[in-house]
Amino acid sequence: MIRLQVQLALVLIAALVLQSEAWLWWSRRSSRRTSTSVCRRPPTGQGVVRKGCSWPYQEGETCDFECRDGYRRTSGDTSRDCNGGTWTGQPLVCEYTGCDRLPYIRGSSRTGCRWPYENGDSCSYTCWNGYTAVSGDSVITCNNRTWSGTPLICVYTGCPRPSFTWYSTIQGCWWPYVNGENCSYTCRDGYSAESGNSTITCVDGAWSGTPLQCRRTSGCDSPPRRFGSWGPKTCRSPYEEGETCTFTCRRGYEQQSGNTSTTCTGGQWTGDPLVCTYTGGSWRG
Repeated sequence: MIRLQVQLALVLIAALVLQSEAWLWWSRRSSRRTSTSVCRRPPTGQGVVRKGCSWPYQEGETCDFECRDGYRRTSGDTSRDCNGGTWTGQPLVCEYTGCDRLPYIRGSSRTGCRWPYENGDSCSYTCWNGYTAVSGDSVITCNNRTWSGTPLICVYTGCPRPSFTWYSTIQGCWWPYVNGENCSYTCRDGYSAESGNSTITCVDGAWSGTPLQCRRTSGCDSPPRRFGSWGPKTCRSPYEEGETCTFTCRRGYEQQSGNTSTTCTGGQWTGDPLVCTYTGGSWRG
């Protein structure tokens, strides 16, 4: 029993110590925030890194400064103190000693280097699939702030995008379309091949054959819709034999003539298109 009481007393003492330390930390932090002898954020120019201090900058606080990789010091101080509400010394000034940023080259990939480009850094270029090098260098090196050579220039030598044809889908190929790549056409449901080729091949930058042309062999074309009506509903393309579509009048319109539903029968839509007339309201068209 006495041992348990001792343990509880120790736990209580530890809790009080932690609470007092937290209060002391918050008190010091609050006093720093409300102190009148603080400095503004010290300026940092391009290529400068600030460390060793944090806001609010209290009287007597010291900030250290250094140049980033690829930069060198030209003037200013690497250490400054908050004294009487102002910073001692002068801002550190760093000069970039590397090479300029490299432009984006379409059709190529760059590896082996990243900004800032320091003296001796080398960048390697390769052309994407479907692209061919026409000029420039595959490797360039940063030497005394100047790039040796020029970046590789690549031009697209593959085939253009295959032609889109109505009522068909293209499968088996994707951009870039390189030499020897095949694209396959298939007709959608309710359509059959009328002319052209089901497969075309990329050969020396041009497609062999002609894209497949499809024509309807069953079902109906899109159902007619008149001004002021909304639809078709309960159906979707391709519209197969026996499929029924419904229409409604928009808000502010009312039915004048025609049918609210139509069915695909023998390649034609039954009934007359729904005709709606404007009677007033917030919707038009």
